[in-house]
Amino acid sequence: MSWLELLQSVPWLYNTLVVVLGAMAGSLSSVAIYRVPQEGLSLISPVRSFCPQCKHSLNWYDNIPVLGYMILGGKCRHCKSPFSLGYLANEVICATLFYLVAHSWLADPARGGSTATFMLALIAICALWIAAVIDWKHFILPDGITLGGIAFGFLAAALAPQLQFWPQLSSSLSVSSLLGLELSATIGGALISAFLSSSISFILLLGIGRSFSYLLRQEALGFGDVKYIAAVGAFLGIEGSIWTLAIGVFAGALLGVLNVLRFWLVISIRRKRRGSQLAYAHSSSYVGWRVGRVIPFGPPLILGTTLTMLFPLHVHNFFLVTWPTLLAYG
Repeated sequence: MSWLELLQSVPWLYNTLVVVLGAMAGSLSSVAIYRVPQEGLSLISPVRSFCPQCKHSLNWYDNIPVLGYMILGGKCRHCKSPFSLGYLANEVICATLFYLVAHSWLADPARGGSTATFMLALIAICALWIAAVIDWKHFILPDGITLGGIAFGFLAAALAPQLQFWPQLSSSLSVSSLLGLELSATIGGALISAFLSSSISFILLLGIGRSFSYLLRQEALGFGDVKYIAAVGAFLGIEGSIWTLAIGVFAGALLGVLNVLRFWLVISIRRKRRGSQLAYAHSSSYVGWRVGRVIPFGPPLILGTTLTMLFPLHVHNFFLVTWPTLLAYG
């Protein structure tokens, strides 16, 4: 019996440890989200966390996940400046994500999971959340996560080949089936699959991005998104990158529509407050469309990766069974 199975035999202890570990990862995520996009800061320098306003170093007990924020009342102990609610949100969301990983196939040996898949998934889910928030705020997918994700995918293939071959499915869109190769679920086979999946994913999305950029006469897809999908291919195989892209397109379209409506509403309200006597060159709906349609593609892609990693059977069946059935009846 592995240490993971031993922990799972005591559910309350297992769940508590997972949630606490997730909250700690959320605290680390807050540091990364704040520091990575800024020049002169890194995850290790300065060593201690500090107040963004007064730059005073925080005490270790002020950094206790969730409790530290609540005890301080969401304010700096020294300058009394309010901390962003995002710090607390990061800790709660990461704790929730860790809990979902802990109760997915990744932590269940009966469904093809293992200690390796569990630990790798925890690292991945934390990195995915960091990347999603940074891209949403700054339109940047850090190279440490995209290029680093490719290296991480190869490491995952060596430690957990099942991430490439999806043992919980009777059949999948693997590189083996798509290219007619004979790849076994071994370390060697998984590494070959990771390399081919990453390369194909990179070339595919790069081609799509360049084509749409040419048609729209503007950049339609950032290069960071292309590197990211290559990392997904290295980590979850070609099927993982295909479903990530499919979900990303659907989610991105929905998010884009909602963002346009949000800007249209905000602009309309502001114009009414200023008075109807003012003349405007463009309608509120036009300005809302021009401003709101620009959204980062990283968060929708990351949503696709998360769903695919946690619920591969459901995602697989939706796109290959449920969706075609709905289209046939439609």
